[in-house]
Amino acid sequence: MSRGGQIAADAVRDMLVGLADALRTAQDTLSEAGRISEGGMGYEIPYLDFTFEVEFSEQTSNQPSTAAPILKLFPRTSSSGGNRETDITSRISGRLVSTPTHGGRPAALLEMALVHNADGPAIDILLSNTAGERLTDAFIELQVDVDMTERLIGFRPTPTQRLALLPSQTVLTDEQGYVRLSLSTGSLGGKSVVVKAEAQGAVTRLIVGGSES
Repeated sequence: MSRGGQIAADAVRDMLVGLADALRTAQDTLSEAGRISEGGMGYEIPYLDFTFEVEFSEQTSNQPSTAAPILKLFPRTSSSGGNRETDITSRISGRLVSTPTHGGRPAALLEMALVHNADGPAIDILLSNTAGERLTDAFIELQVDVDMTERLIGFRPTPTQRLALLPSQTVLTDEQGYVRLSLSTGSLGGKSVVVKAEAQGAVTRLIVGGSES
């Protein structure tokens, strides 16, 4: 491939990669909006059709030059004198098809609720999927969402308070897909915090503490 052809190929590749990145960002935004919406309904972009019109211009001259060919986005110019200009106008059309999340498997769903048992407040968590199956023997990661707590409540818990609240940061679901974790809210001094749970791509949050302690 000529030097000019390589430059054209690189430019087209960069445009396609940029378009794919933009599509993925849009899909991530829609998925996150679905997770935090009241109905919990997400949206998917099945595909995106595109058309690029590209003009490549390579100019050669009798005079030595180290200038690289350029990719032009404006009308072609004519040749004159000892210069020779080669123009290639192309139209590139195609379709970007979204890959199903989780390889097409049902997406995981997390439900979290604050309950009270004999030992005090606790969190009940249920892990299932969109096919209605309970996910057993699955790990769930828990942590205090410091940034969200600060934005919603105006309180930034210390590392000591965060560690004292959650006796374990990783829990395992039982044969029904449930797990219960007791909380130690005494260290919060009556303040509330946001607890975040994550498992298999699913994320949920719950405010605990405050009057519940």
